[in-house]
Formats: sequence, C-alpha cells, structure tokens
Amino acid sequence: MRGLTLHACILVLWPECGWEPVSLTDLITSNSVKKVYRKATLCVHPDKVQQKGATVQQKYTAEKVFDILKEAWNKFNKEELS
Repeated sequence: MRGLTLHACILVLWPECGWEPVSLTDLITSNSVKKVYRKATLCVHPDKVQQKGATVQQKYTAEKVFDILKEAWNKFNKEELS
C-alpha cells in the first residue's frame, strides 16, 4: 500500500467509511491540504472504524491507510517548512 494517494483511497476503502474523492483544486493551499488530511484520517482512524463496527479486513485496511496518511502528512509538513 506504499505510495497510496488520496484518490487511491476510494479503491481500497469501503463505501460506508465516508471517504469521497478529492479534486486537485481542493488541494491548492496548505490549509486546504490540512483540511482534507483531517477528513481522511477521520474516515480511517482505527478507533472510529472500530466504533462503526468494521470487519477485521476493514480494520486492517483502515489502519494501513491511516499509517500511510500520517507518513505523507509528516513529509508534507517537512517540505512546507523547508
């Protein structure tokens, strides 16, 4: 799942998780990226997924996507500060 993009999330996530595709125009500013990142992490946060009664496979997928999103966010922040 390395290199997962926000668009690819729709291919691996299930419809009930709440994720919807994001256009590039929604990612123009740092603030908009932050907003989309937060929305994405809420859809796949392990605690939230557990509360919604996800299957074992959905929990595993959500956990992996959550980890990849955190990694991408850290890289984005590092590049923003450079």
